[in-house]
Amino acid sequence: MQMPKDLAQATTPQAQIVIGSSQPLQPPFFAVSLLKLAVLSTCTFGVYEIYWFWRNWNRIRTHGEVNISPFWRAFFLVIYCYPCLVRIKQAGLSRGIAPAPPFGVLAICYVLAKISWRLPGAFGLIVFLSVIPLLPVQAYVNRINAAALPGHDPNSRFGVWNWIATVVGGILFMLAIIGSFMPNQ
Repeated sequence: MQMPKDLAQATTPQAQIVIGSSQPLQPPFFAVSLLKLAVLSTCTFGVYEIYWFWRNWNRIRTHGEVNISPFWRAFFLVIYCYPCLVRIKQAGLSRGIAPAPPFGVLAICYVLAKISWRLPGAFGLIVFLSVIPLLPVQAYVNRINAAALPGHDPNSRFGVWNWIATVVGGILFMLAIIGSFMPNQ
């Protein structure tokens, strides 16, 4: 699979500089710490994962693939998970960032975890583990971002909305776990 406009070259800091632009340089992919990704994915019941894919597809579109719709690719993330991971891998390998995680295996694990909500009883809680395959991907993304734009904001701080989602979602998450182990009457 070939990337239009060579995503790796289009995302170098030199290629992003626009004379007279007041916008800060953006790393090639969505920057977020592993802890923040794991916590927000769990506490928002996977909604943050949709946001994560949407942000990464936006970056891919910005850097050459203008004929894609990030919203729909994030909405149908089970279908478009692997193509997103392939583009991340290609961008990293073209920059010489190795070793790359096994993206095919991670995509399969992610999709299986996402569809596990249909399993009976407490087995449906496997869906909350869907963030685990994204963690090596995000670690690789963070390495790509650091190579492309050293000193960028790693997005590791929790803002007010992040804390609200964590507290409210954390309470709901605990109630969901407790409820899944309650006997049916």
